[in-house]
Amino acid sequence: MLQAAETLLRESGLSGAGIKQLVARSGAPVGSVYHFFPGGKMQIVTETLQRHSGKAVHLFQRAFGDASVPLPERLRALFRMAAKGFEAAGADKGCAIGCVTLDLRASDDSLRQVCDASFNDWVDEIASHMPWPDAETRRSFATMIVLALEGAFVLARAGHSGDAFTTAGDWLARLAPSTRPVSTGESHVPSPPAHRRPGNRRRRVSPSGPRTRKA
Repeated sequence: MLQAAETLLRESGLSGAGIKQLVARSGAPVGSVYHFFPGGKMQIVTETLQRHSGKAVHLFQRAFGDASVPLPERLRALFRMAAKGFEAAGADKGCAIGCVTLDLRASDDSLRQVCDASFNDWVDEIASHMPWPDAETRRSFATMIVLALEGAFVLARAGHSGDAFTTAGDWLARLAPSTRPVSTGESHVPSPPAHRRPGNRRRRVSPSGPRTRKA
């Protein structure tokens, strides 16, 4: 039943995962739904999101757990795996946490807290495998990884292709080696060299000295 709910949330978000849709997708009788989930839709969604979040934490543990593998390689592997999984599932499903978050209303505070806790758990898990000495940098880069994954789901669904995941992974892999600790006060990525404007060019002076006009 929770598996059916997870699929519905990934396909249609909170609005498309009602009790009727759940019964139709899972094949379970309505009575059993309320027997196991007396809290109705809210309980089902909460438990489904927690289950989905736990799967993601285990995924990050596997993806980043081997410190002998350079971080750029681990990043590329994670995002390529996400691309393959997205396409294998039909190229039409998002992240359950992300889909529900986008459907939240101002009054859905309990579900908002579940989604927020899930994202924070992901960031904490990823940050624990990052190589930088200070916690702020590890958490900042881990947050960027989660941002890239969630954003990739949006573009991938729109394009019906997992290419957005591989693009995001490739860029993160390129940025990782040049990332500097946040505590230094410097930007994470070296700034590109400034280009001089034509007006700022210095005049070349002839070796023989300045030229004089002929009378």
